[in-house]
Amino acid sequence: MKVVINRCFGGFGLSERAYERLIELGVPVRAYIEQKQNPETRLYEPESWNDGEVIFDRALTPEQDFSDEAHRRWFGRYWDSWLCDQRTHPLLIQVVEELRVTASGNNANLAVVEIPDGIDYTIEDYDGSEHIAEVHNTWG
Repeated sequence: MKVVINRCFGGFGLSERAYERLIELGVPVRAYIEQKQNPETRLYEPESWNDGEVIFDRALTPEQDFSDEAHRRWFGRYWDSWLCDQRTHPLLIQVVEELRVTASGNNANLAVVEIPDGIDYTIEDYDGSEHIAEVHNTWG
């Protein structure tokens, strides 16, 4: 089984080119719309249009201007809600293998790691630098 991890301090993230390639391969894109926040609980209310395997395009946000080049370099044009839980997604693996170094976003160094099928694993990190560990039972 192949899994995508980040191999440097900083954090998991894709480059704009990687997001563009995912979109070319059929991952749906949708304009980002800010979720409503409950004024009493200060929690964000779930919205059906913000669910699923979707990459949101910040540049399409009507109430915010992300056209400033410096802003785009820092925050990027794209972000997502599903990649952190989809590290074995075939399209993600394909993009990282195709683009290699250019698939990595700011403060990231993405790599595809192969582990044996059927292993119960977890992705652990220290300051964004990740490794894969086999899940074991522990008792306190």
